[in-house]
Amino acid sequence: MLTAQLGVGIEEAFVRLRAHAYAQGRRLADVAADVVARRLRFSPDAEPDQAEEET
Repeated sequence: MLTAQLGVGIEEAFVRLRAHAYAQGRRLADVAADVVARRLRFSPDAEPDQAEEET
């Protein structure tokens, strides 16, 4: 999902996912679950540690 959202390869998408989890003080699995559940969306225009939370 992140490769499509960000327009990057798998490696870069994983780096961005890990960076976001670290910056937010959250577990990687929890952030990944939010992405899959569409509660969290990464924007290609945002800084690497910023994402949009769906409410």
